Amino acid sequence: MRNILLLFSALILASCGTRKNTPPSWISGKPIDATGTYVYGVGSSYINPNTAYQQAARSNALADLAQEVQSEIYDETKLVQKEDAGGFNSAFESKTTSTSTLRLEDYELVESYADEVRFYTLYRLDLQAFLRKKALQDAEAMEWINGKFTEAKDEQLSTPARLSALIDALDKAHDFQLFGDVKFKTKLNASATEALRALEQSMTVALLIPEELAYLGLPTTFNAQWQYVGRDQIPLTIQSSSGQFIFKEQQIQCLHTGNEPMVQLSITWDWDKIQSSHLATKSWLKNKSQWNQGAVINFQKPTLQLNCPDELREPLAQSLSQYFAVQTEEGAKIGLESRIDLFTETSTQGTHKVVIEGTFIMTAIEEYVDVLWKSSNIIDGTAISSSKERAMQSAKNAFMEDFNYFVLPQLQRSLDY
Repeated sequence: MRNILLLFSALILASCGTRKNTPPSWISGKPIDATGTYVYGVGSSYINPNTAYQQAARSNALADLAQEVQSEIYDETKLVQKEDAGGFNSAFESKTTSTSTLRLEDYELVESYADEVRFYTLYRLDLQAFLRKKALQDAEAMEWINGKFTEAKDEQLSTPARLSALIDALDKAHDFQLFGDVKFKTKLNASATEALRALEQSMTVALLIPEELAYLGLPTTFNAQWQYVGRDQIPLTIQSSSGQFIFKEQQIQCLHTGNEPMVQLSITWDWDKIQSSHLATKSWLKNKSQWNQGAVINFQKPTLQLNCPDELREPLAQSLSQYFAVQTEEGAKIGLESRIDLFTETSTQGTHKVVIEGTFIMTAIEEYVDVLWKSSNIIDGTAISSSKERAMQSAKNAFMEDFNYFVLPQLQRSLDY
């Protein structure tokens, strides 16, 4: 009798163990609530005693749950998740908007299960209750946002304070994903754009550009100033169609002139210096902003005073005119000094040999002469002919060929285009 009882007890224990280790159906197929009340999230993780595998499974389950909820509200998203004391934050990046957050609250753990390899977790959320609560929170957020839009349009406030109010409103809208909600996005975009336009109309910058000529390759010949019209303005940045220009205190400084004689300067708000909690807010402002002030700058070819032998003045001046305004009188911005020797020799047979050799030095003609470039090699041209004129012309041609190939490009590169 005692043996029979032991055998019966063993069968009962074996039966219980089998039921306990039987995998639940939800690990292979997520539960679906026919009433639409609940949505479920399933997550798993490989069992590893050296890692927090249970926490990883819960996080994956919550991420799955968040995706189920988002599929009811938003478009397809990319998820990055974490769990904190205040609830599960699903931070995701939409294909049409930047990073935003959806806060899940009041979710509950339904069941966990482990086999020899993986640990599984099942969560659920009362979707209808969540949506009702979210609708109330969204309405409260919109009321707060509309108040910030009113501040942004208030001309009694300073421009930075108005911009800060607008940014706060946009950040809040992105916090609650209101730009992706059909109930809010149209009015939200319209109200935000109206506040931005009102702000832009109150912003003015005065540009003070002297009438003095500015020269290509000589950025120091450009001089301009700017100043805000009004109080406490917004950080600005400057862009140009050619060259490089920056703000330096109240001056516009040219670092490089570029190669174009006509340069369009464009001054806009410097979004990199404007603080915001969301990249999506900056992106919205950049795309919507129409504030722009600018000016057209006309650069001249740099004037160059050429000192050379008369025999080579015409071909040298013609070659240099590609990049310079060549002149013989004083007052040029650049000087080009030549040290040219011209040799002629007639043989007893009546042939003529002409040799032209020279070096060049380019200087900036200012209060102090500054050497910009000088040739390290001798440029030469040699020709022999029965005609002295043909020998001279051929030597000139050979000399100019070397000049155009070796010297002229270096003259241009020595300037700051």
